[in-house]
Amino acid sequence: KQNTYFGLSTPLGRSATATIRISGGESKKIIKKLTAGKLKNPKHRMSSVVDIFNKNNILVDNVIVSFFKGPNSYTGDDLVEIHTHGNPIIIEQVSEALLNLGLRVAEAGEFTRAAYLNNKIDLVQAESILSLINSKTINGVNLSLNNISGSLSIKTSQMRKEIVKTLGLVEYELDISETDTQKETTKEIKKRINKTLSEAEELISTAKSARINTVGASVVIYGKPNVGKSTLFNTLLNYERSIVTNIAGTTRDTIEEASTIGKHNVVFIDTAGIRVTKNTVEKLGVERTQEKINDADISIQVVTKKPNTKTTNPNNITVLNKIDLLKKNEINNTKNDKTTICVSAKHKTGIPNLLKIINKKLDIKSKCNIENQITSTRQKQRLKNIQKELRKALKNKENNLEIIAHHLSCAIKEFDSLFGKTQTDDILESVFSNFCVGK
Repeated sequence: KQNTYFGLSTPLGRSATATIRISGGESKKIIKKLTAGKLKNPKHRMSSVVDIFNKNNILVDNVIVSFFKGPNSYTGDDLVEIHTHGNPIIIEQVSEALLNLGLRVAEAGEFTRAAYLNNKIDLVQAESILSLINSKTINGVNLSLNNISGSLSIKTSQMRKEIVKTLGLVEYELDISETDTQKETTKEIKKRINKTLSEAEELISTAKSARINTVGASVVIYGKPNVGKSTLFNTLLNYERSIVTNIAGTTRDTIEEASTIGKHNVVFIDTAGIRVTKNTVEKLGVERTQEKINDADISIQVVTKKPNTKTTNPNNITVLNKIDLLKKNEINNTKNDKTTICVSAKHKTGIPNLLKIINKKLDIKSKCNIENQITSTRQKQRLKNIQKELRKALKNKENNLEIIAHHLSCAIKEFDSLFGKTQTDDILESVFSNFCVGK
């Protein structure tokens, strides 16, 4: 297929300017044709103000063209950026002109994929670019920028080097086969493995706070039928999102909606009422509710009377709803219990206090003093696989060096997979398909 492609890098819609990228070996020739020969030999990193024309030599727009010669470009190939006026009609005309010149529209994430394939970045940095684009908070942006700069890649590369050195020590011991030195060498080998294992565990521990900062936190509202879950859900969103009736089981599936609390992006999740039922649809709804509770960053248990038992889950908030229907002594007894929040979702009583408590919990959850943090499920899984192999090496009770060497080799392969050195096409497709076309 055509190795020179183009894509819109800015959002489609009316704006002051729009940017269209072209990447590939024919980029310079294409820009010469597009400008009717006026821009014959653009220089690296130079910008020019020129007119561009369609195949009928009709003026399309007066634009700024910037040229970046490979490998010193974002993709590693010759790359052109055309900055047009941001009228969708102009964008469409430029795209049509490029198609007529034989270019194709870029696939999702193709520009960043080219950068990865041309060794401009590794797969960790590529995922960080996606994380940067999608980050919902300033902390998430800063974290992603740190990883794009290569900080996480350097850290994990150092961990890999440590395992490679350790494997070298194992193989040296196997070569010399001196029984006298094997005990001391094995002790040193396990010390090194434990060090890398500890570093892997630390990185894995950052996954949740990084996800809250980049993607956002999930806040699940659950409880028995008719306790006012959907009313509370609507009140927290400040608009009528869920249907509210007096009929038990009105909500039969989870309903999700994004919002913000303080500096945090959150997704509130309204769930089906938890109860024993023979109804197949309701039963599936209850099962899904339990799944959401298990995965939640914060879960809000809604009740209409003070619960007999206190929850030990630090992520859980118990909310006593419909206090406008309770007697004063019932409310007073509950107010003395600091683990339960009194609200009337219908009348919005106590809601500011509830939001304050949620915000405080998210402040704690999103805080992480570790410099390097992982930002994707794939990174977490690779590190868990590394962790698994290193633990197997340590659990080798016979201290068999051949077994230790095998698991260290497996751990090194997992590191290579983390960086993308041994990735299959389907893995790459799953990573880059989440990007927009112009990135």
